[in-house]
Amino acid sequence: IVAYIVPTRALIQQVELDFRHYLSRGGLSSVVVTSVPVSHPRCSEPLVYVLTQERLHLLLVGDGSVTLDVLVVDEAQKVGDGTRGILLQQVIEDVIRRSPKTKVIFSSPMTDNPEILLEDAPADAKPQSLTSEQCTVNQNLLWVSQEPGKPKEWKLAACLDEETIPLGSVKLGSSPSSGKRLPFVAHALAAKSSGNLVYVNGAADAEKAAHLLWDLLGATAEVATDPEIGDLIKLVRKVVHRDYVLAEVLSRGVGFHYGNMPLLIRNQIEALFKSGKIRFLVCTSTLVEGVNLPAKTIFLRGPEKGRGRTMTEADFWNLAGRAGRLGLEFEGNVVCVDPTVPGVWKERPPRKRTLYTITRTTDTVLSQADDLVRFINEGTPREAATARPQLEYGFVYLLNHVIRCGSLAQSPIARRLSVETLRRLDIALSEVRATMSVPPAIVERNPGISPLAMKSLMTYFNGFDKPLNELLPVPPESEDAVEVYLRVVARINTHLSGDRPALTHARALLVVNWMRGYPLARIISERINYSTKKGLDFRVPEVIRATMRDIEEYARFRFPKYVSCYIDVLKHFLLGRGEDGLIVQIPPLCLWLEFGAFQKTQLSLMSLGLSRVSAIEVSEFIGRDDLDEAGCIAWLKNKNLNALDLSPIIIEELHGLL
Repeated sequence: IVAYIVPTRALIQQVELDFRHYLSRGGLSSVVVTSVPVSHPRCSEPLVYVLTQERLHLLLVGDGSVTLDVLVVDEAQKVGDGTRGILLQQVIEDVIRRSPKTKVIFSSPMTDNPEILLEDAPADAKPQSLTSEQCTVNQNLLWVSQEPGKPKEWKLAACLDEETIPLGSVKLGSSPSSGKRLPFVAHALAAKSSGNLVYVNGAADAEKAAHLLWDLLGATAEVATDPEIGDLIKLVRKVVHRDYVLAEVLSRGVGFHYGNMPLLIRNQIEALFKSGKIRFLVCTSTLVEGVNLPAKTIFLRGPEKGRGRTMTEADFWNLAGRAGRLGLEFEGNVVCVDPTVPGVWKERPPRKRTLYTITRTTDTVLSQADDLVRFINEGTPREAATARPQLEYGFVYLLNHVIRCGSLAQSPIARRLSVETLRRLDIALSEVRATMSVPPAIVERNPGISPLAMKSLMTYFNGFDKPLNELLPVPPESEDAVEVYLRVVARINTHLSGDRPALTHARALLVVNWMRGYPLARIISERINYSTKKGLDFRVPEVIRATMRDIEEYARFRFPKYVSCYIDVLKHFLLGRGEDGLIVQIPPLCLWLEFGAFQKTQLSLMSLGLSRVSAIEVSEFIGRDDLDEAGCIAWLKNKNLNALDLSPIIIEELHGLL
């Protein structure tokens, strides 16, 4: 059993399909490859999981006996990626604790201290390292700056370490304002070529830049008659919204790409970009996180890693590494616009590659021991946990070490702390340990949620004076589902998450509709209709972006995290009341929320590797809702797929699966 950990959900399907391709080509097509975090009975054939750290955690807590033979951690420097870095470190440790003989492979680019990843290996392990500085594609670093006093004239220079070599100039058709400079320069330099990535700092910026490029290219660039472009335009209008700007800009070979977009659409955009039919692709920080989109040229201006987050040198070179397509070119271009303009770049663009130092987030939290002790002693207030989530994740991570080892001093963490810091933390953690109202297993199952918050929820349950079945979440198809989840979300806000109550109704409706398997277009349309009926001011593009963001960040991440804890505490409470019959009625919400469906047939289709869009659309033609994976494959093989009223893009995905 192998688990391959990818840094983001956006990478799961790509890596899953790559595994299937290479295994099939190597005569190993019988190997099971899955991204669904449920245990499979060990059989004669190997099993490969492709998971994020969140999904690996779901797998581990869902089956206390599952062990891995091999764990591969791609982009292992992500142990320093905030709260997700703490969770990544925790699941690695959990895997090793279950089976010290598990082979662990860390992969991390351009790091000067990769040995830090081997520090916590078991005492009898044999750590080995392999360093390679082979450069397969060369990147040309180019600076483009405006000529003083000449807004339309821009000069180009090549940067070679400390040497700057003038290359010439380019003239723009119009004088661009600050917000238009990046797409104007990209168009001026690369309008007649393909393979151009334009990096921006957010989804709204991506849509605006794409529209500017569409306008600059003009009507002579129309490609909507191309069958593949035309099919994607139709799919976008059906799956998202008829007024989604992506459908318009595609007509001239321009696209945009950000993490919250439906997977099937992102995949097709990537395919058309690689084939050259999309000449300009505007991207956000999803590209930094590992999505494999090699290009001829990348254009940047004051890049950030997401809104308001500084892009490190390591992130810059990770992004720059997309310039130059391995096997197609020997070099690529990285074009930095306005590199010397104050306020545009936080610092001037890096001129040469430097190695990146890995810093674990757990070490960062330990370096803030005074704040951490204060946070614990004040009872882990929800306001502080919301403002500084790393403190809560770090606190629970350390508490789990205390639970397992008896004290922090007896844990592997001890060697990283001074004697005084260790003493103060041990006192604070031991006091919490002594007063916990839930079993240690529940604390371990719910990283990043304080047991003191769980205690508050447990107190609420103990004082509940209505029928206990009113505390239970219900299946999403239940007629009263929205009302039930209104109450569940409100309890979570009060006791666990500290979220604003003003959003309760919208979030309850979102999670119910998402679990019901509603298409994205329907969820967006219902939001627009609601705003229209209420007389609220809104703009369709903002509603579309907000809906996709809320699905990814709340329905698929934040709510599952807290509702999982809610259910664990509720089960413990009901067990103490002898209400075993109520416990068995609690549905498997986290799996349904992760995939946006509850019917077994739809889940089986997605576990085979289909995108949610395709799985939902195909399931409309399947009479049974209880098919397993084998049943779905049999149905697909016995059906004339071309006769179904489905997008050619969905048909192609189905044929690829078969």
